[in-house]
Amino acid sequence: MLIIGAGWVGRQVAARLAMSGVTIGLIDRTPLVSQQACQWMRTCVTQSNSPLAPGSHAEPANSLEQPACNPSEVSIAAEALDRPWLQYVSALPAMQELTKQQLHQWQPHVALECVPEQLSLKKRVLRQLSELLPDKCIIASNSSYFVPSVLSQFVRLPERFAHLHFHVPVLRQSVADIVGCSQTRPEVLQQLRHLAERIEQYPLMLRHEHPGYVFNWLLQAVLKAALELVALDVVDSEDVDRSWKAVTGMQVGPFGMMDQIGLDVIDQVLSNARWAVPLTVSQEQLLAILRPLVEKGRLGVKSGAGFYDYQEPNP
Repeated sequence: MLIIGAGWVGRQVAARLAMSGVTIGLIDRTPLVSQQACQWMRTCVTQSNSPLAPGSHAEPANSLEQPACNPSEVSIAAEALDRPWLQYVSALPAMQELTKQQLHQWQPHVALECVPEQLSLKKRVLRQLSELLPDKCIIASNSSYFVPSVLSQFVRLPERFAHLHFHVPVLRQSVADIVGCSQTRPEVLQQLRHLAERIEQYPLMLRHEHPGYVFNWLLQAVLKAALELVALDVVDSEDVDRSWKAVTGMQVGPFGMMDQIGLDVIDQVLSNARWAVPLTVSQEQLLAILRPLVEKGRLGVKSGAGFYDYQEPNP
């Protein structure tokens, strides 16, 4: 299997697949990014505060954030230490350097794009994959909000295209969203379903496409409301999360969730105006909360700081 995009999400997906014995080829704009992703996986297995290390969790400095490692994650991580799963992950040449012959020799059954939520970027990547990959290879997208009918137009032989969407942090979640477009062959969806089941992710099969699938559609209303409360100067972000956690009993509040997703991703989604819930404040007001943090490199958990400060950034 190929994963295109070795960033914060792609490397987590690669680790989860590799732990279940799926052979992974990581591709990014430069080989260095893929190599860094492999190093991140090795580091995560050995560091005591890593989400991949048994019984551990990355605590934020202010303790308002990040749930403790759950039992299933501990089990997964313990199993990871007992077998050399990293042997299943390889860093491949950069996307622009790959040849059709190289990819055919790899013989991938599935290629999953995990690049940022930018339509122009996804368009370029999907078109490149369409030309380079064998016709029998399934091409899938991990897009959080673009629907398959939008992206399938960039895929040669769109009947082999569908969405396989993972939720972050991938090692703590147990649901994967699967949906195709009107042209997707039923057997493509079934193969993706079997893949999700193999890695112990419940395959949530959508009857038809919908922006944000299920959870993200629900979540966008919560995140939008949280940003509005701050934009309207009702309370600050910490009190939004404090209220949410106290009432729901959850360990992570809306701003903590945004840190986990990545503030750059939230920025991209909001900038693309795909938030369907009506706003009581302007889009610019919401972006004014995010942009200063993103411009400072405070992207959330993956950079070591977002709305909250974390002990160590993830390389």
